[in-house]
Amino acid sequence: MSVSYVPVMGAKRGELTALSKLQSHMADRVLPLFELPAKKPEAKLIEPAINRTAKCAGGYWKNRSVLLDISKWSPSSRTESGIHVLEYALTQLRSHSVVAHPVIGYDRWGDPQYIQALSNIRLSHNITPCIRLDREAIEDMLDPDYFSEQIDTILSSLDLTPGNCFVMIDLGDVSTTAVIDIISYVDTANDTLKALGFEVIIVAGGSMPAGINEAVNSPDTEGCIPRVEMMAWKASFTGIADKGLIFGDYVIRNPSSTEGVIAPHANAKIRYTIRDQHFIVRGHSKKLDSLTAQHKLLAQKLIHSSHFMGAPYSWGDTEIFNCSLGIKEVRDHTGMIAIDSNHHMQVVIAEVFEQHTNISVKSLIMPVETA
Repeated sequence: MSVSYVPVMGAKRGELTALSKLQSHMADRVLPLFELPAKKPEAKLIEPAINRTAKCAGGYWKNRSVLLDISKWSPSSRTESGIHVLEYALTQLRSHSVVAHPVIGYDRWGDPQYIQALSNIRLSHNITPCIRLDREAIEDMLDPDYFSEQIDTILSSLDLTPGNCFVMIDLGDVSTTAVIDIISYVDTANDTLKALGFEVIIVAGGSMPAGINEAVNSPDTEGCIPRVEMMAWKASFTGIADKGLIFGDYVIRNPSSTEGVIAPHANAKIRYTIRDQHFIVRGHSKKLDSLTAQHKLLAQKLIHSSHFMGAPYSWGDTEIFNCSLGIKEVRDHTGMIAIDSNHHMQVVIAEVFEQHTNISVKSLIMPVETA
């Protein structure tokens, strides 16, 4: 797999729509990480919900690869027929022509049922898994011998090598983290993982705050927040000039958020990604005005701002432009998530391409030493 960008997603309709609307040459560079949606409290059965997710994903991302994680589930979770949730979900995705590869949670490795499920998957499918490291795992790197032993246990148990396995440095919520601190985390982890033989290292984090009040304080106003995860990745990538250091993020959501659980007074909003920032255009409670009406007004504000990139830029931008004219009605949060996410991914792919190009150009114009 040739990967430039790993968006961490909930595999829900809005995000899947955003993926499906990417131009083919851009989609070819994207490897989404699907976090299997957690079981709803009112749901009596697990398998039908997973089946619906897999079928929906197949309709939007057919014949393409994904990473699959069950981070929102207990590592020992099983379906009603007794099959481990990770094993069942991966099989269902593959049956719907989504080429799913498992994520191995470093923090969950000690669970015997989880290990067995991953072993079963390894024996049954041709996979390129991804070991997902959280901040505690990065702290474990301060004891190199211990960390190396843990990684070796995972790899040997599944008959893997660093050369046929991705690894992700997942920094989670970085909305209050300084860029310089993220760079330090990334550089330390990258050096450690490269020394262990890993060739593809994904760096992921999310700077979108958990609540709209933390992004833009007052209703019916606008503001920008920095995408510190992108700034840090650019700095680290420039320093090492290694295309094996892959950018990942949580698209337009906070890593701890649960998109789809909408509060009664949720505000209308457009989260519009620009270079190194998110431009937030905030409305007010949907109890006061319909989301359809608010989205039209917010879209008008956006297209008349200096940040709008033009209707042709992406499917999402075309939808925003049409929404501003009333040609397109965006009636719910899911519709706007699809629009915002599609635009975001287009911006990220362009930013990553620019960094890769800059490094390639620099390498070509470096003076050649002569004897």
